[in-house]
Amino acid sequence: MVKQDVDYKERRASDVDRMFSSIAPRYDLLNHILSFGLDKGWRRRVASETRKIDCQKILDVCTGTGDMAIELSRQWKGRVHIEAIDFSQELIDIGRKKLKKARLNGTISFGESNAEALPYKDEQFDVVTITFGLRNIMNRIQALKEFHRVTKPGGLFLCLEFSQPAHKVFSKLYSFYLIKLVPLIAVVLGSDHGAYQYLGMTIKDFPTPRKLVQLIESAQWKDVRHVSLAGGIVAIHQGRKKLGTRD
Repeated sequence: MVKQDVDYKERRASDVDRMFSSIAPRYDLLNHILSFGLDKGWRRRVASETRKIDCQKILDVCTGTGDMAIELSRQWKGRVHIEAIDFSQELIDIGRKKLKKARLNGTISFGESNAEALPYKDEQFDVVTITFGLRNIMNRIQALKEFHRVTKPGGLFLCLEFSQPAHKVFSKLYSFYLIKLVPLIAVVLGSDHGAYQYLGMTIKDFPTPRKLVQLIESAQWKDVRHVSLAGGIVAIHQGRKKLGTRD
């Protein structure tokens, strides 16, 4: 593997794209390891939240290999159309293969796109989801504003993202796991040490759940709240777009 030198603070789109493309073959396996195998259940919980509103069209940003999009389609039993976008063509290609295997063709459309400049008109989607992707976006506030722009009034935003445990001892143990152990596991499984060291640093550097609430609110989302899971390893944030033409 080529050594990755992505700056976890700058997160330039071209560098992050190159990095994720290089680890695409082991992306799913290592995500399960990073989350202690709990990520499937977390996605189901996010998908179940979308069932609380009348929904016809969902945008899944930073879809990776499509796990969130596929879970959304299963929850809705194919009755909702899902646009699944990512800036890594290699990850999208894997997602298309998984879609075919899951026999969900026609319910999900994959596309290559940057979260900071979405190729959609205003107010197109009932729900926007992003799973383990906000950390890797360089201009997060711009992306959050874009998510808001393409959401219909009354629509829902859902973000599932890694976080840092509040308990000091657990937080230290988890940091050691992220920064030291996960990159070594990645090497053993044939992936890139530097890429997973980068991912660990983005988790450590990410805003706390409360600060992320404030960031989401600054992009005009309303009624923003969060819930932490698995001892604070992850958090689900959600907000709504205000009804009416003026926010």
